[in-house]
Amino acid sequence: MTTPRRRFADAEGADESPSTPREVAEIPIGIRRLGAWSWRLIVITAAAALIIWGILKITAIVIPVLIAILIASLLSPLVGLLTRHTFLGRAAASGVALVALIIVVIGMFTLASRQLFAQAGDIYAKALTGVQTLIDWANTTFNLDDSMINKATDEILAKLQENTDSLISGAFSTVSTVGNVVTGIVIALFTLFFLLSGGSTIWRWVVGLLPPAARVPTHEAFRRGWKALSAYMRTQIMVAAVDATGISIGMIALGVGSYAVPIWLLVFLFSFVPLVGAILSGAIAILIVLVLKGWVFAIIMLAVVIAVQQIEGNVLQPFLMGKAVELHPLAVFLGVASGAMIAGIAGALFSIPVIAFVNATLLYMTGRDPSPDLGLDETVDAELTAPPRPKKHEESAREAKRRAKAESSKAQAAALREESAEEVASGAAPKDGEEPRAGE
Repeated sequence: MTTPRRRFADAEGADESPSTPREVAEIPIGIRRLGAWSWRLIVITAAAALIIWGILKITAIVIPVLIAILIASLLSPLVGLLTRHTFLGRAAASGVALVALIIVVIGMFTLASRQLFAQAGDIYAKALTGVQTLIDWANTTFNLDDSMINKATDEILAKLQENTDSLISGAFSTVSTVGNVVTGIVIALFTLFFLLSGGSTIWRWVVGLLPPAARVPTHEAFRRGWKALSAYMRTQIMVAAVDATGISIGMIALGVGSYAVPIWLLVFLFSFVPLVGAILSGAIAILIVLVLKGWVFAIIMLAVVIAVQQIEGNVLQPFLMGKAVELHPLAVFLGVASGAMIAGIAGALFSIPVIAFVNATLLYMTGRDPSPDLGLDETVDAELTAPPRPKKHEESAREAKRRAKAESSKAQAAALREESAEEVASGAAPKDGEEPRAGE
């Protein structure tokens, strides 16, 4: 009977060879294996840290590209539908989807801004009234007089004058930020169009750079990751819509329905920014209710916002998102926190889709297919494993002209040889008035 100790000793002896130095053989096999794993993990960690450092240096390009990838995972089914069921080609369908996206986004912002501008006068007047009421309450409660308020106002103005240079530099920084945002939007739109129109071609080119044995597994793993990424985007949109609808219904119930559409759009967009997005959008909704309806309604709105965010954070986000991307709720929470620590808001925004993609690809590579219903993409797999075709170089016009001239010269020489042969064979007689040739 073989005991566990005997099996361990056999395994330890199998790992040793006659050429193993004595000082190495004296080290327990467990320590040797741990050391081998340790230096490899150190190299992998260093490489990952170097990649992250490089990405953080070019965030102005990386962030728009990542946004384009997320939107492409959402719009790819629409482009495929237009390509299959209409006369449009892939590029035309991608252009239609991109234009439709731009129209929807501009339309939503236009509608929201028109409602805000229409109510701007009312908000301004009630805000002034609210500030005056707050000042009167402070005077009555804390026995403040006008001289104390004027002194505080003068101190604030003096601080502003002292920090004029900082304010000016901040204004220039804001202008620069706006320019970066515009540049990022342009990069994202161009990238999105090419991903929708020729994303599969780009991916096959990338996979073609790998060794032939690694192409099919990489392609199949990528398909699983892309499916998880698409599921994440659909689920995130559903969660954001539920969150925005709940807060908008609360505003309608409190009698400020004229601001429901702008608040819905604001909450919907901010829901894509983890951690701080929901807090900022909820605070804006509460502030509007406070200015227009008073502190009692503001407290009710605060309760509505807290209830909606609790449902989102404890029900929708962990369970729906975890099911869509096949991640545990704890992994979702830790992923968002780690992304925020590494790259701020951008890291929190892209952490979950990146983790979902990597998780699906690694599961497939380790033999646990997360989406067996996808099967194998036999057409692309055959194309990736096919031997390279020989390239046909097109000859230039000068080479074609030279070759045609050479062929013409060959043809003329052949014709002259045939004519001479015929003359010799027939022994042609001299014409009238010509002397006979010598030897005839």
